[in-house]
Amino acid sequence: MSSKKRLLTIVLPCLAAGLLAGCDKKITITQVPTFYTPQLKSIVVVPFRNHTNYKGAGNIVADQVAAGLMANGAYAVQNRNDLKSLMDQNDLNIALGADPAAAANQLKKFTRAQAMLTGTVTTYAGTTNRQPKRDPVYSYDKKGRQYISGYRSYVHTRNEGNVAVTMELIRLSDNATIYATPEPAWARVWAEGSPPKKDPHACLSESAGIVARDIVSRVAPTRRQIKINEDKALRTATELYDNEWTYEDTFRTTDEKMFVVVALPPSCDRNRFRITIVRKGERRDLAVQDIQWSKKHAGFGYRFNPKDIAAKGGGPGKYEVKFYSGPKPVMRQDFRIR
Repeated sequence: MSSKKRLLTIVLPCLAAGLLAGCDKKITITQVPTFYTPQLKSIVVVPFRNHTNYKGAGNIVADQVAAGLMANGAYAVQNRNDLKSLMDQNDLNIALGADPAAAANQLKKFTRAQAMLTGTVTTYAGTTNRQPKRDPVYSYDKKGRQYISGYRSYVHTRNEGNVAVTMELIRLSDNATIYATPEPAWARVWAEGSPPKKDPHACLSESAGIVARDIVSRVAPTRRQIKINEDKALRTATELYDNEWTYEDTFRTTDEKMFVVVALPPSCDRNRFRITIVRKGERRDLAVQDIQWSKKHAGFGYRFNPKDIAAKGGGPGKYEVKFYSGPKPVMRQDFRIR
């Protein structure tokens, strides 16, 4: 094989990989918990049980979760300070006890919140590991030969923070569990070096913040950015046969149906989007559909009429599907009507 052919063999796969990577698009969505309903309007966050040796870990995490839910705005939120103003110490001790059912029964007497968020901190630890290190120092003799002229001794330090929390959301009307973490929300933050940029307390605080944000995202609709593959998420097709789409990017002016097939990840469930079709290079919408995505859809086809689109758009030519998440299109797909 010539050197030119070998080079071409190397370059083309790299180019293809680059093109595939370029297909990823970032879109901002609202991740909606599976149980969420607008009828659930108020939550009381009680201090979490602490199964660690770190004093106050349950209060620390619960306070961060309550603050995060307040900032989120999906619910009216009461925290432990609100409970102190409503209950005497005996009632408060029951409400903050180890029995969630007893706590729920006690809270019903003092709050109008619809649900109680409780949890258990199972890990809350900041650690430091120090190891002596010895690196050689190299020098060169008069002939340019390298040799070890000595050693540099230092201490390599790794600071780490680990936090793990289980959480349960209980409906106060009947003590039913609305949601419980299938596995602990967990975070580890570390810093290492000589010296590291973060001490154990900073690592621990950052880990607790990550876990609190995770819990908030499991309980309340939360804005987040995701990646999707544009080439697979938005395509045009002629029909669905044996549960498989027949993808096509060319249609006729006499065709009365085409489908815009949308395939999004489950995290997009219940998000609203807009599909519009324009003539390529022009701005006037020739067809519009507002949709609410469902995770049950997987790859769902929204029907359009090429005949009508061509009639409105000036006949045969290049057209474009635009997919909106918010005020700007986040994906585009070209097709032709001939």
